[in-house]
Amino acid sequence: MFISLRIKILVLLFLLIGGLAYVFNESATRLIVEKTEETFQERLFVLVDSIRTYWEAERNLSLRTAVLYGESERVVNYAIYGLYNLLLREMQRLVAGSGFTDLEIVLKNGVTLSVETQTITREAPLDDSDPRLSLSTLTLVGYDHGLDLGATVPIHKMGEFIGRLTLRRLLDDTRLKRMSRNLQADVTLAVRGHVVASSLTGEARRDMVVEIYKHSEHHPRFFSLPLAGKVHSIGVVEVGETQDQRPIRVYCALSQEKMRSLVEQARRQNLQLTLVALVISMILAAVFSERVLIARIRAIRDGALRISQGDLGFSLTERQQDEVGDLARSFNEMAANLQANRDKLEHYIQTLEQLKNYIQNILGSLETCVITWTRTGRIETVNAAADRELREFYGSLLGLSFRRFLRPMNRASRQVFLAALRRLIRDEERGLPFDLEFDLGPNRGFKVMQGTFSYLRDAAGQPHGMVLTLDDITQRRIIEQQLYHADKLSSIGQLAASVAHEIKNPLASIKTLGQLLREETPASDSRREYIDVIVSEVDRLNGVVEQLLKYARPEGSSFRRVRLAELLDPVIALVHHECERHRVTLDTDYPPDLELIVDGEKIKQVFLNLIFNAIQAFTAGGRVKIRGAVDPSSPWTILQVEDDGPGIPPEHLPRIFEPFFTTKQRGTGLGLAIVKKIIDLHGGKIEVKSRLHEGTTFTIYLPFERKD
Repeated sequence: MFISLRIKILVLLFLLIGGLAYVFNESATRLIVEKTEETFQERLFVLVDSIRTYWEAERNLSLRTAVLYGESERVVNYAIYGLYNLLLREMQRLVAGSGFTDLEIVLKNGVTLSVETQTITREAPLDDSDPRLSLSTLTLVGYDHGLDLGATVPIHKMGEFIGRLTLRRLLDDTRLKRMSRNLQADVTLAVRGHVVASSLTGEARRDMVVEIYKHSEHHPRFFSLPLAGKVHSIGVVEVGETQDQRPIRVYCALSQEKMRSLVEQARRQNLQLTLVALVISMILAAVFSERVLIARIRAIRDGALRISQGDLGFSLTERQQDEVGDLARSFNEMAANLQANRDKLEHYIQTLEQLKNYIQNILGSLETCVITWTRTGRIETVNAAADRELREFYGSLLGLSFRRFLRPMNRASRQVFLAALRRLIRDEERGLPFDLEFDLGPNRGFKVMQGTFSYLRDAAGQPHGMVLTLDDITQRRIIEQQLYHADKLSSIGQLAASVAHEIKNPLASIKTLGQLLREETPASDSRREYIDVIVSEVDRLNGVVEQLLKYARPEGSSFRRVRLAELLDPVIALVHHECERHRVTLDTDYPPDLELIVDGEKIKQVFLNLIFNAIQAFTAGGRVKIRGAVDPSSPWTILQVEDDGPGIPPEHLPRIFEPFFTTKQRGTGLGLAIVKKIIDLHGGKIEVKSRLHEGTTFTIYLPFERKD
């Protein structure tokens, strides 16, 4: 279907101008709304701070006034000399016109005077040895008709305790209405979900009461709420608690009606101006397109059609000196250049295609990952190796930013990556190799890749991008760590064995002599207790030596296929009493038919050590959970021992598998070292993750099959 160019230009201009007008209108309206809301929000913040300041001032005023009344010479003298009627009249004089509802004095001899009840009564005398009577206190008591604020202070004369004075003020609807006039906002006072006083009336008060009752336990600090059909912004201030520990909250309400009316008025004015500008622009565009552009553009269109049909010798006869005339002359030059350079262009295209295919074949054949980045920090190209190695982390790599590329890495790798990038930008030279660790997901560990950064330069030697190369060194890293750990443990083991052998014989002699002394010493002798301690400590030290020898000497192993349940059932039975004693719940989660190829007795020892460590870490009970599963995407059977205890400090995590490293007062530091040795003996690995105050998880990886 043919559509006139005139119509297209008019439609395009209409859409363009209309779109711009709409954008400008919305931007102006949004700016007005944002500025109005910002001003409104600032006022609400100021209002909340004012209420908090007002409340603190009210509390301080009550306490200072009570202290002032308690130090009054007349009050003290009347109380000392028993002039109770004069004292009551003096109390009435002090309260009159002060805004306080009651003044009460309780003397040391039990006499109680109250302004509110106009009575003088006698009750049990006060115990002046109670130090709490000399403290000043503030109490808050909620009633249906308001909140009672009471300030209680001691009365002294020359250091002698005389009695206690209590000054009360009732915060009710009348007082909150006075506060509302000062703040130019409505104020509501609530104790938990019960409204005790409010400056609101009628339907607005009912709406506020319902809202506070619905959210009695917790309320956001700021929210919007319709009151009597008008939207208000509500600010919540928690000012304290009553004597029965119920929270006291002040709700301040500001109406949004004026703000909304101003925004709507501004929107209408902007829309009117936009429509006027749109009509005028369309009229001018129609005249211009009809008289200036259409005929000349049609001629250029016809010339382009002839060139597209192969007539490269055609030229336009445009003579006017304006942009369209320049376009026509450029069109003629283009046609001439096309005719002259057609064969040359085809040759260049063929050469470029061959070069492109050659470079792609080279990059595709490399086992090293090659990634190029633009100057703006986005991936431009990747080779086949990079796509293969990193697909599981990113999906598609093209177009990724630095921020998105860093997500699968741990925190240390991100810092190394950014440091290498900064060094490249600063020095403009190829940096040193660095290692990156990519998280493979839960229970799968990390993939370690060694990378280098360099600039991608153009023919003039100027950088216009960056090249990142990555090599997978995961297996090399694992082997290096195992060799380092094995060498370290071998040296420690040899030293431990030598020391243990040297200690064992003297220990046997000491124990024998201690037992002989115990047999020759009567039970009533006071030295018998010291001999028992010697024998007990020798036994404990002998146990440490046995652990050293067990850790150091090479042991034979008997591997067989066994169900995990057969290994864990006796272990759970052994630790059952210890769990009950420490109030620890032990849970299991593994398939009943899960099988392992292991030395059963050694794996039992692993679980016993890990479970006892978890139990001993608890101070007030907790939970230990044992999990088992098969990871189909890896050659491992995965076992976990997880607890929700206090966790391990980060500075201790790198050393927990080292022999003799312990944080326990009577620990040997060999338990986890033996665990690590047993797992290494099975050809597996063990990892630990821990967060302070959240818990610790030990993850054991054992191979599906054993290759001797």
